Amino acid sequence: MKVSCVIPAFNEESTIINVIKNVKKVKVINEIIVVDDGSTDNTYKNAKSEEVKVIKHTQNKGKGAAIKTGVSHSSGEIILFLDADLYSISPKKIASILQPLESDDADFVKTSFARARGRVTELVVKPLFSVIFPFIKFNQPLSGQFAIKRDLLKELKIDDKWGVDIQILLQLVKKGVRISEVDIGKLKHKKQPIENLTIMSEQVIKTILSELGIIANKHKLVIFDFDKTLIRESSIEIVAKEFGFKRELQKLRADYENGKIKDYNITLELTNLIKGKTEKDFEKVIENINLRRTAKGTIERLKKRQYEVSIISVAFSPIIHYFADMVGIDKNNIICPILITDKNGKYTGEVIAKTKYHSKCCDKIICKADAAKELMKKLNVKPEECIAVGDGKSDECLFRVCGLSLAYKPITSIGDVKILNLAEVLIYAE
Repeated sequence: MKVSCVIPAFNEESTIINVIKNVKKVKVINEIIVVDDGSTDNTYKNAKSEEVKVIKHTQNKGKGAAIKTGVSHSSGEIILFLDADLYSISPKKIASILQPLESDDADFVKTSFARARGRVTELVVKPLFSVIFPFIKFNQPLSGQFAIKRDLLKELKIDDKWGVDIQILLQLVKKGVRISEVDIGKLKHKKQPIENLTIMSEQVIKTILSELGIIANKHKLVIFDFDKTLIRESSIEIVAKEFGFKRELQKLRADYENGKIKDYNITLELTNLIKGKTEKDFEKVIENINLRRTAKGTIERLKKRQYEVSIISVAFSPIIHYFADMVGIDKNNIICPILITDKNGKYTGEVIAKTKYHSKCCDKIICKADAAKELMKKLNVKPEECIAVGDGKSDECLFRVCGLSLAYKPITSIGDVKILNLAEVLIYAE
């Protein structure tokens, strides 16, 4: 079978040539692919000097992302993965990793090896495995040197960050495939600074807990609508009643229904009607808004399971920020129209919207689809890892860009799943 070797590399100019030269000496390896994961040193240049295929990420995306890039550019039926920071790798050691696959005695081969200092494996992975997976017996659970059949690799979910090695192993254990652990003797890696080891340890722990289902696994981000989802009412109707512009709101809505104005014109006009009010004035409004009974508990449980939680809404910032703080949602994960204040704390009649309100998608002051995409990009979350929770037609564009849409007590049929209690979000999150 054809064998490809993928070498993820990030700032490994001092070792990458040595690794490549040793791989070249293994006759059964048909192609070598180095993925430079946004290095700022001479890793790319040094790898290219060995006349192998080198793919470069414009920015550092993580080991898992580099592995996926390497696989996508490879053609072998067996794919071997090697770290780029190895000093003592040899052709004999490399060949021994491939042997169980070549003889069809295994579907996946991982390595164990001796090293002078204990690092993430000794201090994090082995202790965790002894508590959580006592039935899994490997000398070295965490290793960047492994080989796998291509067809099997296609079935796996691979995250972008450092936990990818343990993620692959745990998924294959759950699948019950044939796993062989090959001892390749002493192996010396480049010494990593403690800051890097801390980051690696955190990502490995998150991966293990994720694979157990203890924290977010399939989905990573839950986006909530606000009006009639997290709260029972329409917040702008309560604002209009408290501030005395109910008739103006009704007229604006009628003009919108008759096609005279756009939806964003309603928000702009209402912003002007709020001119001169203060945050203190909004306190009376907030007193008349009712958070749904299960909202806070649901969000708390999502956060404990390491989900990112967000609000995307066209409701005004004083209200959104108050309730986001109440339920514990990070303000960096909120997208809503921001009312501007002057030096005296009075609203000026101006508003800032993070997304352009001339979106082709809709005519709202904030297009929830554009806002969700922006949030996903910032949090490094894929659309299929995102859940949207909303109540109706105003959430259509949000629902369209998220992998799973939960419609909360919708009047008309919308979304993937209809829910009657916000706590049901916890069920669909995994």
